[in-house]
Amino acid sequence: MSSSTENIVNIFIPCQMDQFQPDSAHSMRNVLESIGLHCQYFSELTCCGRRFMMEGNEEYALKLGSQIVDTMGSKTHIIVPDCSCAGFMKKYFKKILAQRHSTRELQDFTRNIFELCDYIVNIRKIEKLGNNFNHRVYYFKSCAARNLYPQNDAPETLLANTNGLVLLTSPNQPVCCGANGNFAMANPEVAEGLTGQIVEQAYQMGAEYITSTDIHCLQMIDAYKTAHNVDIEIMPIVDILQGEKPAEY
Repeated sequence: MSSSTENIVNIFIPCQMDQFQPDSAHSMRNVLESIGLHCQYFSELTCCGRRFMMEGNEEYALKLGSQIVDTMGSKTHIIVPDCSCAGFMKKYFKKILAQRHSTRELQDFTRNIFELCDYIVNIRKIEKLGNNFNHRVYYFKSCAARNLYPQNDAPETLLANTNGLVLLTSPNQPVCCGANGNFAMANPEVAEGLTGQIVEQAYQMGAEYITSTDIHCLQMIDAYKTAHNVDIEIMPIVDILQGEKPAEY
């Protein structure tokens, strides 16, 4: 990447964030701009295709994926505020789009895909953003963050270095939230039980907030805690990284 473009990044907003938590997309832009980056956003790119691929609509998933590659290109870093979408694009685009794009193009594209926390800590080498969040926060490390897009504890690093934040984690943390669409629909009681374990552990540890790098898990957890009237808030990690506004606001 040339010096004239090294501070320009493309941002990709997952469809579930775009539809249900659009303010978090603005938080992402604010966080990246706070470390000196200029963000480019393409409003026509609304979905990575992961959910369609999981549900068997392969042709539409490939259409969406190919559109992302064509639009964003392979020369600029692409930042995604969700480990599931970032992991799907980084791990599977080279295989599923092989008939539509050259090997070199797909290699360069997937090399430039990064989950937000991983990008800040491991690419930009920034471990402290100067953000403030004076609350007890339980971090849920989703199965996607463990397997699909392992982040080498980048989220925990940024949370631990947030002013005023008390980070709550557990070596015995549940490993799945049950949010996989097909699994949750076919096994609603099992999925609810998995989600409930996360909420119960966070509540017992005295958490005020549950956060994650997985927007799909957070929405599943939010639905559970609302249905069961649990006094705990859900917040995407990007909103915490943006920090709380000063009191006068």
